[in-house]
Order: sequence, then structure tokens, then C-alpha cells
Amino acid sequence: MPDQEYKFNFNGSAAYDVRATAVPRPRPARLPEEKPLPQAKHHPKPRLAIAPLAVAGLLVVAALLLMVVYSYVQLYEATDRAGELTQQLSAAKAATEKIRSTYESRIDLAQIEVRARELGMTQPSTRQTVYLNIVGADHAEVLQVDRRSFAEKAWDALTGSFNGVLEYFH
Repeated sequence: MPDQEYKFNFNGSAAYDVRATAVPRPRPARLPEEKPLPQAKHHPKPRLAIAPLAVAGLLVVAALLLMVVYSYVQLYEATDRAGELTQQLSAAKAATEKIRSTYESRIDLAQIEVRARELGMTQPSTRQTVYLNIVGADHAEVLQVDRRSFAEKAWDALTGSFNGVLEYFH
């Protein structure tokens, strides 16, 4: 009877009582060993959490950086424009000197003296000479010209700004 199987009677979807008609089959002496199913290695991925305050700080730093870059661009443009104007001034001074030298070369002092005598003018006498005494010390100011390059000025400004930020937070 060890090879006996259970026989079930059924009629469509209406099932009979299995216990009433089933013939019991003997159990094997030893149950088969259970093999564990292979487990998939599941490593949960850490979720990155971004702090809103860090994002806000990053945006503020980016805005400040853009403002610094924009101010340096404006400074560069102003310096460039000042250089152009200085060149124009030098050219204008050179043209003025050229015109002045041409004008002075055309002056004939002998002809001027003849014309002055015709108009009744004479040389001034010693009585007409007036001397002035100016009281007070003369003084002169020497302006310091910054001869550093634009890159050196920009680096100094950037390090100065950084040091200012560090001093503010310490």
C-alpha cells in the first residue's frame, strides 16, 4: 500500500468531501530537506537629503559671486574708457602744440612794432612797472599713480573681499 494514491471524485465545480472518500496514503519515513531559496542581496540605497538652508546659502553665494564679477566687468570697462579718453587727450594736446607752434612761427615781431607805433603805442617806462609781493607758502601735491596691472588689482580686490568676509564671520 505504499504506492497508493488518493483518488478524488469530483463533479464539475462541486467538490466532494475529500476526507470521506479519500484513502489515506502512508507518509514517507523521512521528509526531504528544505532548500532555502536564494535570497537576492538587497542593499537599500541611501537617499540624499538636501537641506533647504544649504541651497539658499549656495544661491546667495552664487548671487554675490555674480555681483562681484559684474562689478569687475564694469571696472574694467571704465578703466578701458579712461585709457581711451587719455589717448584722445594726448592726441588733442599734440594737435594744440602743433597749431601753437605754427601760429608762433608766423608772428613777425618787427611788423608788430611798426603797427604799434602807427597806433601811437610806446614802450613802457620804469615808472609803469609794478611789482607784486604774494604772501603765503607755495606748495605742490604729488599724486601717486597706481601702476599695477588689471589682474593684480583684481586679485587684490578679490582677496580683500574674501578677507572682509572672513573678518565679518570671526
